[in-house]
Amino acid sequence: MMPGTGGVQLGYAAAVAASGGFVYVVDAASSALVLLDPASAEIRVLHPLKDPNTNGLHVSIDQVIEVVDRYNRAVVELDQSGWERRRFTDSRLIPTPVDVAQTNWGSTVLVADGLSQRLAMFDAMSNPTGLFTTTLSPVAVAASITAIAATDDSVFVLDSASREVTQLDLNGRPVSTYGEDALLAPVALAVDECHRVFVADGHSGGLFISSPEFYGTNARAALPPEVAAAVTDLWIDGNTLYVAAGALGVYMMAIDPPCMGQ
Repeated sequence: MMPGTGGVQLGYAAAVAASGGFVYVVDAASSALVLLDPASAEIRVLHPLKDPNTNGLHVSIDQVIEVVDRYNRAVVELDQSGWERRRFTDSRLIPTPVDVAQTNWGSTVLVADGLSQRLAMFDAMSNPTGLFTTTLSPVAVAASITAIAATDDSVFVLDSASREVTQLDLNGRPVSTYGEDALLAPVALAVDECHRVFVADGHSGGLFISSPEFYGTNARAALPPEVAAAVTDLWIDGNTLYVAAGALGVYMMAIDPPCMGQ
């Protein structure tokens, strides 16, 4: 996406999320969360971030935004105007938050912690409700949590150390794993409503895409080589995939075949 009006330019896309035609980006160059309106080409600063080196960003269908605030060890919830609604914080549960997602039909906010490799749970009013425990491990959900994604009934955890994605149900039971022996250096994750898993891992063939069938063949989606090497974050809104690629900006790609659940 090109620089916008009003003297604000997108310098380094560290994280991306989108809903209803609006695109939200953590711009590490301007140390802020910004709002991009593709229709008007306007880029507007929503919220300053003292430490913008994060891919922890989520936006709901009703334009409620949650962004990781690394400096204050919290997740900040904002409305579309940038007004702070509440903060999700707990020094015991999330001393080093790295990503955020919503599940359980929006009533549970999950925050991944990079120090403990655990997922902390908060209710919609930002009250901590404990840890998301799994049958894989009572302590950590991954060796190294890089990113998380969630649907109404599942949680997906990208583990950069194991180079795979684990899908868990809301009771912490493993449902499936993706990318074993296929991922190189995974850095970003997105999941569509058909539970197809998209992973950026620097592969020359582009993004890894899991098969919608359990025994199906996984695929790769081509990206320009310079983009494939620069991906920082992924997001899916409807049947559009948003690719944050650092200094190269944000790319939008149509997902084909589309998810018929849309």
